[in-house]
Amino acid sequence: MDTLALDWLTQVFAPLLDPKKRLFIGYLAGAIVIAVVVQMIVARRSPGQSLRDFFSPKVWWSSSARGDYKLLVLNKLIMMGVVPRLISRVVVATLLFELFHIWFDGRIALWPTLPAWVIASAFTLTLFLLDDATKYLLHRALHRWPLLWSFHQVHHSAETLTPVTVYRTHPVEAVLFALRSTLVQAVVMAVFLFFFAERTTLVTIIGANVFLFLFNVAGANLRHSHVWITYGQRVERWLISPAQHQIHHSLEARHHDRNFGAVLAVWDRLGGSLCLARGNRPQAYGVDATTARPHTLATLYLAPFQQAFKILRHRIQQGRRMFSGYLKERLSRSALLFSVATLVALVAVSMMWSPVRAAGELNIYSHRQPFLIKPFIDAYTAETGTKVNVVYASKGLAQRLQSEGARSPADVVLTVDIARLNVYADKDLLAPVNSETLTANIPTYLRDTNNRWFGFSKRARVIAISKQAKDAANLKRYEDLADPRWKGRICSRPGSHVYNRALVASVIETSGLETAEAWAKSVVDNLARRPQGNDRAQVKAIFEGQCDVGIINNYYFGKLKSSENPAQREWAEAVTLLFPNQDDRGTHINISGGGVAKFAPHKAEAIRFLEFLTSPKAQKLYSTTNYEFPVNPTVRVENTSGALPEFKEDEMPIARISARAGEAQKVIDRVGW
Repeated sequence: MDTLALDWLTQVFAPLLDPKKRLFIGYLAGAIVIAVVVQMIVARRSPGQSLRDFFSPKVWWSSSARGDYKLLVLNKLIMMGVVPRLISRVVVATLLFELFHIWFDGRIALWPTLPAWVIASAFTLTLFLLDDATKYLLHRALHRWPLLWSFHQVHHSAETLTPVTVYRTHPVEAVLFALRSTLVQAVVMAVFLFFFAERTTLVTIIGANVFLFLFNVAGANLRHSHVWITYGQRVERWLISPAQHQIHHSLEARHHDRNFGAVLAVWDRLGGSLCLARGNRPQAYGVDATTARPHTLATLYLAPFQQAFKILRHRIQQGRRMFSGYLKERLSRSALLFSVATLVALVAVSMMWSPVRAAGELNIYSHRQPFLIKPFIDAYTAETGTKVNVVYASKGLAQRLQSEGARSPADVVLTVDIARLNVYADKDLLAPVNSETLTANIPTYLRDTNNRWFGFSKRARVIAISKQAKDAANLKRYEDLADPRWKGRICSRPGSHVYNRALVASVIETSGLETAEAWAKSVVDNLARRPQGNDRAQVKAIFEGQCDVGIINNYYFGKLKSSENPAQREWAEAVTLLFPNQDDRGTHINISGGGVAKFAPHKAEAIRFLEFLTSPKAQKLYSTTNYEFPVNPTVRVENTSGALPEFKEDEMPIARISARAGEAQKVIDRVGW
């Protein structure tokens, strides 16, 4: 099947499988149950009668409903081409993020002691409230501004309501709502990521914003239906019920311009447009009680343009008399032609859309810091001429990618640690990649068995030992850290950090759960101070005499030795590195890695970039710039810093580390690391 046709079909049916969409099959099933139960209680009908009434062909196969289905199918095709060419939330969020650095003269961390769950809850609530408020404002404008009403009336022309009616929109309206969503999400993301950094995460249920999930579970699909469900006057002053939205679609004049809200009714209360359901059940839906409105594609797509041009012509005649004759003549003759041409252009743009539609451009979501990624981007751009856009964040990118869904601009995801890579795989955010180059350059144990993620560099979890420690020769294995001789002499960052959690996971995989827990408890008993700081801080603590031994990643040692800060070079000179377990399983390693985003708009370019990262040129960059070991077995590096010696590594399949991460965290919690 043609790629475009397959993508189109995917877009059409995707809402049924996406919990972030109202037509998700789970929400539909819940709505049907609610509808049947209400009919049984209120109308005293049997379950069978209630089901037959809900699925009445008079509703689901009416000319109005068939119009809904046509718009759903064709709009998906049109928007496939239009949406990727609109400004993305990533661009807006990145711009704001950078502007905040200028406005506030650097990064500001607000309330650093607040628990992460508080920030996550505030982020989720703020996003929900601002999203709902702007939906109300735009919806109100679509009714109150005649030019916008020309397009919004397509939605209101529905004479029978089904859950699919939510997709009965003109492409112009769809673009307006897409831009609204982009701006709202970009602003909230930029503000929270700037002030709260990695504590910014979205509270979700099966991937959907928790508030929208609850709204959809409560029967949101019944808003567009013939099932009358009210919440009662008290609740309807706060939440829009299905009945209230049906009032919004009513033909009766007393119901016009009422209940613009999507979820919350407070905006309608503030705007004076709230109408409670009691005694207000509509008798008919649509936009014109006297004229039968055909539900043909010509009427649905072209008539709004004609009406909009009439309004524009009238406004121009009022405001610009000196040009009115000329404009009237031109507009009257070209209104229909222009509307047809506009629609054809939209379709043409969508037909040209494909996953590789903009070769020479690449969008990266990166957990790795800018100074670690920039050398690779510069080298790739110099080699290929590709324009590379990067969004950096230490946390929250998986949630962002999940919330963006099929409209995400991300092509490549780059991150550190196998556990973080597996988060993307578990959330089904990565696309399988078939590449002979990647298969040849990356050993099997450093890539996903389903080819969703790949390791690009290796980092060893090593032991830094003070040069003043006379008994350093007694340390040869990780297991030796449990020896009482090291009591009060070990420094470490918190055990729950992904680097230490991965180390514990490797011990569990090698020695079993009980042995690993006993070892972790003994290490904690031997700590010289409470776990704190990053890996650099452990080397500093050894230099200052607080401890003799620290657990670090090897590349931190290389960074310190080559630092422009003389003090950091002194820290490094105070220690030697031990690569443990050379006589048995080898030193534990982890990876930096990445994959191709599931909905990558430039998939071919994304694969080419991943292949570049495994090339000798890029692999040497990993060692010379980041002091990491290459994954490509054909690439050798010079050990100029002492951080990259030849050593025996543990060749345990790296995916096993992720599989053991949950057990490792429980061990860490139990021993108080």
